[in-house]
Amino acid sequence: MKVLVFIKQIPDISDVKYDHETKRIIRTNVKLMINSFDKKAVEAAIQLKEKYGMETYVASMGPPSAEDIITDSLKMGIDHGILITDKQFAGADTYITARILSHVVKLMGPDIVLTGKYSLDGETSQVPPEISYFSNYNFISSVSNIEINGAKLLLERDEDYGIRKIMADLPAVISVSEKINRARPVPDIEINNDIKIIDSKKITINGRDSLTVVKNTSMLNSSRNCKFIDFKDLLQILDENKGIHVIDKYKNLDDYGNDSIFLGLAIDEPITSMEIASKIAEISNMKIVIIGNINPEKIDGIACHEYIYLKNPDIFYFSKYVSEYIKSNDVKHVLAPSNLNGRDIASLVAASLNLGLTADCIDISLVDNKMIQYKPAFGGGIIAEIISKTTPDIATARQGMFRIKFKNYNARVIMEKIENERNRTLGYEESKFPALNTRIIMGAGRGVKREYIEKLREISGMMHASLGGTRKIVDMHFMPRQVQIGLTGISISPDIYINIGASGADNHIVGIRYAKKIISINNDRNANIFKYSDYGIIMDSSDFIDRLFDYVKSNHS
Repeated sequence: MKVLVFIKQIPDISDVKYDHETKRIIRTNVKLMINSFDKKAVEAAIQLKEKYGMETYVASMGPPSAEDIITDSLKMGIDHGILITDKQFAGADTYITARILSHVVKLMGPDIVLTGKYSLDGETSQVPPEISYFSNYNFISSVSNIEINGAKLLLERDEDYGIRKIMADLPAVISVSEKINRARPVPDIEINNDIKIIDSKKITINGRDSLTVVKNTSMLNSSRNCKFIDFKDLLQILDENKGIHVIDKYKNLDDYGNDSIFLGLAIDEPITSMEIASKIAEISNMKIVIIGNINPEKIDGIACHEYIYLKNPDIFYFSKYVSEYIKSNDVKHVLAPSNLNGRDIASLVAASLNLGLTADCIDISLVDNKMIQYKPAFGGGIIAEIISKTTPDIATARQGMFRIKFKNYNARVIMEKIENERNRTLGYEESKFPALNTRIIMGAGRGVKREYIEKLREISGMMHASLGGTRKIVDMHFMPRQVQIGLTGISISPDIYINIGASGADNHIVGIRYAKKIISINNDRNANIFKYSDYGIIMDSSDFIDRLFDYVKSNHS
């Protein structure tokens, strides 16, 4: 059996600079490195080799300098290296990249293809599912454990709300999660660096045929002017924002002006789905159709003219239904959530219809009937304005980016029952920590002691908030990986983020830069976190948690 790992060489995003005059990203003298998620995929392949005797290959698409990360992978224990390089491939977007890499899959014929869940410079997560579609392979994302049982795979998938155990067929493309392993260091040894080259003589695809275009870039300034307050001031802020998760007045959705359709997808998360529908209503007068897997009762009033409810579909049958719907109707634009299944479904739809896709948008607008998609890159510090060359244009949007301003209680509801399942679910363990999609989020840093985590959970529950943590907290097993906030975790965008005991490491700052208001608690007035906060409290973490617990409990009804 063979396993092929795709890896990417990326710049160290902490060193990337931006020229405000030319509006260009400066990469000169920036250190190049292997994408950290891809290194975990390399480690996973080596472990499969050690356990099952699989033959291992690593491949990277990029300039000749990418040989460095291929060589490091060989030193770690991979058997063979492949460099996919040609000037003709330059400028490839995710669609063209997936097409090129799928050709490599067909050339090599591996049983398993491994990738990181995304690259830190792009954060799209769409290349792995598109590779699977073009290669006609099975696909499972965010996998944290891999076992082989004959012709079957036994996998654990880290999902937004827990861990799913899956039995899947081979051959398969698998993207690995942060949790899967801790990659071994690259040994300082000499090896026979025999790397095979694949160029445009074997793959006749041109990077200039990309389906998306970057129209403009800008720099996002994440620093804030911190005002130091005391505990009483914090209580006043919380009292003023008790109803922050509720909007009393909504605009009624008007009738549509023409029969063209703006299609939204409602996947797994009711609040995010209602935000997406409301944003569509805000910028468009088209007919709004939502296709979703959420019971209509949970999204009562969603801003659409028609809701098509798919009962029990997996990502493959959901995406197939959406693709067929687009082919049969005058769909101009598609907007889906950037949660785990939303990204997978949007990618499979885009691949099946040969559409450009922009993932993880923080805003969208319509100009001359094209959807302008505003996407963060390089850890969120750079914002790119992207348009698609294809119609419909399709994008995914982060949770919490849009406010629910429109509702409609008279939408037509169509029920479609789909109960097929390509990958069999063997079990599901729900996380004890709710998903980070509330209007108030609390975060714990390394300054919080283990015994105080449970008290913070109680506080967040009474406040109708959710609780996450920094990478250090997760690495110490105080919290599950699903609620890690930061570059290698998730990004959040609540109205209020209260972080306790966080130092302000770059990894964490990247994940909180879209929060509307940040309140930080640290006993060191010079802590870096205060540079990125609206309010700061100089206080010991344990004392703060005790006082907040007493206050919230006495006022909880």
